[in-house]
Amino acid sequence: MKSFKFLVFLFPLIALSQKKFDNLREQLVKNKTSGYEYVYAFENNYAVFRTFKGKMGLIDTLANVVIKPTYEYIYNKEELKNFYEVGTTINKKFKRGYIDIKGNIRIPLEYDDIFYLDKGLIRVSKNTKNGVIDTLNKIILPLKYDFIMDHGDIIYAQSNNIVDLFDFSGKQLTNYNAKDIDYFTANRTIVTLQNNATIIIDNKGKTILESVKNHRFKKVIDADSYLILNTITNKKGVINSKGEYEIECKYDDIMTGESAYIAIDKLKYGLITKKDSVLKPFVYDAIYPVNYEKDDLFQNQFSAKKGNLEGIIDPFSEKEIIPLRYQDVQTFSNYYIVTNSENKNGLYSEKGNRIISEDYEFYTIFQNKIFATKNGTKYLITLADDTYSEIEIPVDEFVKKGQVFASLSKSNFQIFKNKNKFGVISSKNEIVVSCEFDAIEDIYSTSEFIVKKNNKYGVVNAKNEIVLAIKYDSFKRMKEYIRFENKNQKDKKNYALKYSSQY
Repeated sequence: MKSFKFLVFLFPLIALSQKKFDNLREQLVKNKTSGYEYVYAFENNYAVFRTFKGKMGLIDTLANVVIKPTYEYIYNKEELKNFYEVGTTINKKFKRGYIDIKGNIRIPLEYDDIFYLDKGLIRVSKNTKNGVIDTLNKIILPLKYDFIMDHGDIIYAQSNNIVDLFDFSGKQLTNYNAKDIDYFTANRTIVTLQNNATIIIDNKGKTILESVKNHRFKKVIDADSYLILNTITNKKGVINSKGEYEIECKYDDIMTGESAYIAIDKLKYGLITKKDSVLKPFVYDAIYPVNYEKDDLFQNQFSAKKGNLEGIIDPFSEKEIIPLRYQDVQTFSNYYIVTNSENKNGLYSEKGNRIISEDYEFYTIFQNKIFATKNGTKYLITLADDTYSEIEIPVDEFVKKGQVFASLSKSNFQIFKNKNKFGVISSKNEIVVSCEFDAIEDIYSTSEFIVKKNNKYGVVNAKNEIVLAIKYDSFKRMKEYIRFENKNQKDKKNYALKYSSQY
């Protein structure tokens, strides 16, 4: 309990430190005389800065220089306190290593590439070969492998098309002359040998199940069940660690789940138990689990399709949770949003209780809020368990956004149109961007918007503040920023994205 109280006390401090750093960063970048082009990667009370000469260093929360800007690259990683990856050009070649907070070289700058794995281990690369060292520069695996990656507490190392497993101390776990080794599930994995035969091993490298003639293991379901393929009939089944078949190889495919298996037979889907009893007949054109996460929502619920119609079924109930009569069904929080053949939306509870009839067109959804229209009137709907309330929004039109799935956007903000001008309203029914622009577009999952006014583009945030001057002739969406340009090509701006949890 004491540790829990400490964490509760610590979270506000972390948030406060981050806010102070954000303020400091803005001040430093705006102050051109500071010499800082950019300040970023605030971790463990330090941040990386880059000068206009392309050199990087480290500052603390008071802007004191801790590491002078002598490197071309510094990576401040949260897991590594007072230990920093650095890079610089040596003899016309870019080399990487590690330094400590005092600037002492801890890992020599001699590697072509460096990648932090986990628990103090670092993959290093030189002349196309890879090895593993620890933070004390001790060799864990020699620099001789073609490929190295970690997963869990296991290191996968490949050389000359042979894969072997090692633990984090460097102890070799396998020596099967393997062509491939899958990632572990329930401390079990599949090893593919050079002759394409497969075996099952545990995370210590011990063989659990030898290869089966004319069969190939396809997936570890759990510690004692494995999906297996008959390579002659091309049918799948399930076998246990004793070599006993729980399900004979008679299905075209089997997709495993917590409560039931989805099986395919003659192009039709059904649901079966782990002992091959039929729960739902093979009459469906598609079935897939509603919930892929390990939580309590939508347990024992599957989306099912017949032709173009979709609904929700429970393998242990004869009654459908949501009848198969909709063209689309998707989850939203602990609800189902349905779309009928007329593209009208409604809402069901997780248990299948109808909450909102299909009289609406939904636009934007966020937490327990929905922006919607009904008979031309615009509403903000608020959900509360199995009930809802609505407030009329006096605007001419809600605007659908570009980044959508099934015509619905998940966002705290709704772009609207009124008298041929555009603005933005929040799910709190507050105008956050004034209705004065000729066009507005959202910027991915941020609280900022590209606006157009007098044929010029800029950026406005959800506080109705202009954060990029509305003076550019065009813009282009890139992966990590928006590029704004003027026709003369002399005035360009790469605007970095600021992602928000409130989007």
